[in-house]
Amino acid sequence: MAAIRSENLNIRISPEDRELIRRAADACGKQVSSFVIESAIDEAQRILLDQRFLRLPGDVFDHVSEIVDQPPRVHPELVELFRDDPKGE
Repeated sequence: MAAIRSENLNIRISPEDRELIRRAADACGKQVSSFVIESAIDEAQRILLDQRFLRLPGDVFDHVSEIVDQPPRVHPELVELFRDDPKGE
């Protein structure tokens, strides 16, 4: 179910930027307002997710850090999997 839109957001925009946004909205088959709202929400969520902190007890953090700091390992099964030709040739 779609959220009820009850708030206004007024912005000033250059004609060039408005036309660019209109073209992108058309390419997606969306109205400009829906395109702008969805794009702004997606970007806001991405930015806020980048700001999240993970709390761990010190010993757990140290253990995770040790694992992450290890050099990458070669997994022969993955090497073979990516070597296989998906067409069977």
